[in-house]
Amino acid sequence: MPGDLPETVRFLLRELSFPRKTTIVDVGANPVNVPPYADLLKSGNCRVVGFEPQPSAFAALLETKSGDEIYFPHAVGDGSPATLRICRSSGLTSIFEPDAAAMRLVGGPRWSKVEEEIAMETVALDALADLPGFDLMKIDIQGGENLVFAGAEKVLERAVCVIVELRYHRLYRNEPMMGGVDNELRRQGFTLHKFLSGTSRPLANSQKSRLRPRRVSDQLVDGDAVYIRDLTKIAAFADDQIAHLALLAAAVFQSHSLVLHLLDELVRRGRVAGDLPAAYVDAMPEALKAL
Repeated sequence: MPGDLPETVRFLLRELSFPRKTTIVDVGANPVNVPPYADLLKSGNCRVVGFEPQPSAFAALLETKSGDEIYFPHAVGDGSPATLRICRSSGLTSIFEPDAAAMRLVGGPRWSKVEEEIAMETVALDALADLPGFDLMKIDIQGGENLVFAGAEKVLERAVCVIVELRYHRLYRNEPMMGGVDNELRRQGFTLHKFLSGTSRPLANSQKSRLRPRRVSDQLVDGDAVYIRDLTKIAAFADDQIAHLALLAAAVFQSHSLVLHLLDELVRRGRVAGDLPAAYVDAMPEALKAL
């Protein structure tokens, strides 16, 4: 319910104009982890269009979905044929082949064992005539991100945010690393905003049994990052793009200075009252305010 949301989010839902619900496309919607938009979805203030090709994960999504969620069993990519490699740990399933040597360095070869291969056609989002306009793309498909972006240039033009898993330590053969994904998103008009999470692992060594793994997790592996539409070009943003990005910033990745920057722009345009940014600060947690 809306009452379960932080006051900052409830404030934006009251004060800003949303002609439609904020819409999220989730590519690789495997429910192995709770998505960052879960609270917004639970409160009925966004809709989700998800894609998940793993049969077991797709079935799990259908069992729990709400009226604001719709899921398709498609592998999203650039429209080319691909082989889905289903690993022992479903979260490691990918169209790329696991790199055994790289996995051994961080203790993952057992979980990355390929147990089934499924030949399939990938679907380019640009080719889906019924795909609604969306504001956020969340994507976690273990290496295939750039193929999705290449097949989604048109539908990404009005999106304001991408949450993507970036790889720092190679896990799959020929997968794009952080630099490759960053270059592609920047080419399409997005800039890196913040890191949401990070995964590190101890490197393989002879003294493993004598160590506390969490205290010696020295090797960066991957992590989720937020990319947003380039703010230096905010004058070209539509009013609704600004509103949806502000809501996502408050509800999904907690970037209050971004919210205030966006509210300032709406004030400049005369779309909201001049005291709205100050009222937003009033709604923020006390720990975030100056003494």
